[in-house]
Amino acid sequence: MLLDRYRAIRPMGEGTFGRSFLAEDAEQTNTACVIKQFLPLPQIQGNSGAMAKLTQMFEQEAKQLVDLGEQYPQIATLLTYFEEDKRLYVVRQYIEGMNLFQDLQEQGAYNEHQVKELLYDVLPVLQLVHNRQIIHREIKPTNIIRRNSDRKFVIIDFGISKQLTETKLQRTSARMGNQAHIPLEMLRGGKVYPASDFYSLAIVCIQLLTGAQLEDLYNPMEGRWVWREYFRETGRDVSDQLSSILDKMLKDAIDDRYQLASEILKDFYDSASRTVIRTATVPPPPRVTPELQQKTLGWRCVQTLSKHADTVTCVAFNRDGTTLASGSADRSINIWELETGKLIHKLNGHADTVTCVVFSPDGKILASGSADKTLKIWQADTGKLIYSISGHSVTVFSVAFSPDGQMLASGSGDGTIKLWHPVTGKMVDVLTGHSDFVESVAFSRDGSLLASGSWDNTIKIWNIGSRKLLHSLTGHSGSVWSIALSPDGKTFASNSGDNSIKIWHMATGQLVRTLTTNSGSAWTIAYSPDGQTIASDSGDNTIKIWHTASGQLLRTLGGHSDQVRSLAFSPQGRTIASGSDDMTVKIWRYE
Repeated sequence: MLLDRYRAIRPMGEGTFGRSFLAEDAEQTNTACVIKQFLPLPQIQGNSGAMAKLTQMFEQEAKQLVDLGEQYPQIATLLTYFEEDKRLYVVRQYIEGMNLFQDLQEQGAYNEHQVKELLYDVLPVLQLVHNRQIIHREIKPTNIIRRNSDRKFVIIDFGISKQLTETKLQRTSARMGNQAHIPLEMLRGGKVYPASDFYSLAIVCIQLLTGAQLEDLYNPMEGRWVWREYFRETGRDVSDQLSSILDKMLKDAIDDRYQLASEILKDFYDSASRTVIRTATVPPPPRVTPELQQKTLGWRCVQTLSKHADTVTCVAFNRDGTTLASGSADRSINIWELETGKLIHKLNGHADTVTCVVFSPDGKILASGSADKTLKIWQADTGKLIYSISGHSVTVFSVAFSPDGQMLASGSGDGTIKLWHPVTGKMVDVLTGHSDFVESVAFSRDGSLLASGSWDNTIKIWNIGSRKLLHSLTGHSGSVWSIALSPDGKTFASNSGDNSIKIWHMATGQLVRTLTTNSGSAWTIAYSPDGQTIASDSGDNTIKIWHTASGQLLRTLGGHSDQVRSLAFSPQGRTIASGSDDMTVKIWRYE
């Protein structure tokens, strides 16, 4: 019994420098927990100065981990920490579920979609951790658990995690952990960087993909990983996109690896290969008139709304343009009064990033989707939660109401589109056909068709009445991020990681025109209500205004200090709302 409270039940694992025990908390009705005991090296235990330094560093880092677990549900909560008899202890939350090593033993090798799902789930967590100047140091299959309750991946056992600043104990701490998952910089000098975690995570991924032992995946004579060759010998294949990303994560030189988790996620938006798309001959694009050029010059930022504590991921106007909803990675939805910029309501209820928001056609309800895998229906005027919908197994990326408001469509990371009755919350049907995340959905103006865009680089058009797939559009060579319907409903625009915006005919699926964005991938697009222009974000933190018919860039709007993630035109077309990684919403008005 430790601290007269924590009782060890049975051993869970043992390593060179510590042991773990399943335990119970006597003060919390015998709630399950995990005790991890660290055993400092004998030369440290025998040196009072070194032991005091190690204990001080341990306590500093443990305190940070307590804060992390309380804020981020995908990090196991550290309950307490202490030193006793020259041994260091942490007690953490017990996570019900299998770790990746156990999962691999039970189900066998993962497919590409499963590995991507792991990366999409874990990388945002690492980004948050690295932002706090903490590095895990021991990412390996046994330290990632798939939680039974929500199937989320949870990172455990940061253990003696290391601050980014150097300490005199680098060489001592460099010996901790499984060396098979340790990059060269840690073995040689003990220094750690965010890129060190990415290296270890990539090794986890190739283990899961191949199901092989690490010694079979590395050629010591050539000093390189040979996982691709091993994978091909099994008769299986993996996309160039995923292969290139994993290879970059595995580079020996730190500077050659990704430096931020967000950089890896961004590369998933871009396809490794580019293809030339031949399209039907179309009439020459109309000339951009001086009047239209002058009109776009009238846009300016009139308000900056700053009540979110993290990236603003989505924005939506109500039907009369007087109210704006914004969703954020801080898990909240803000409802704003546009005329004054006043925050009317803050909606809390989602357990993870809010990814999408949309008002119903009559403006009475608001639907939202989240990385917590749920949709929520809110009363728009009061902000009251009406009900929550569960049904997707991965992040809900997009939601759309049918024009009559009688159907709600949701696209998810599970590769499906689900149709719901917005009044009852009952599922009506499921559309399947995409082989990767469904990032965007949009109904035609008459509600008879639905377009969906996916990370499988395709757009699919569905007949809602028959639930049949009508067209599968393959013009993009990168993940399709966003779809925006034209005001007349005859065409829609799509944007992609291939640095293009494409305009398609809704009924036939024919490609009408391609707009090339040379300053980085556009993540979001919006059609103006008059149909003459399209707004898109850009890799340089700006908003681009394009002439729809000619594809000419008309105007660049600068003001955000970080990547723009979401855009929306007001119904009247004289206002644009933009949400950004800089945690603000900016209101742009044509005057």
